[in-house]
Amino acid sequence: MAIARKPNSKPKPPIDEAAADAFIAGAAKPETAPLAADEAGQGAEPRKSPVMLRFDRALLAKVDAAARRRGISRSAWIQFTVSRALDAGEG
Repeated sequence: MAIARKPNSKPKPPIDEAAADAFIAGAAKPETAPLAADEAGQGAEPRKSPVMLRFDRALLAKVDAAARRRGISRSAWIQFTVSRALDAGEG
């Protein structure tokens, strides 16, 4: 037999939907300042863009193992390796 908590015997007060809507509507919208050109690289553009890559399973297993050895994510390892190759003048 499962052990369960005793149900709360006190009923909850009714929710005033209009008051809740007024509260939500009155909340301030966050102001986002655009990033400086030198911070983002291209004005208000995001610093990183999602990219989809397809890898052979055996190669992906090697990538994952290399990332694990460094203690970083797969994405971080790929970025690091590509950056290192480009800095070395490859490509």
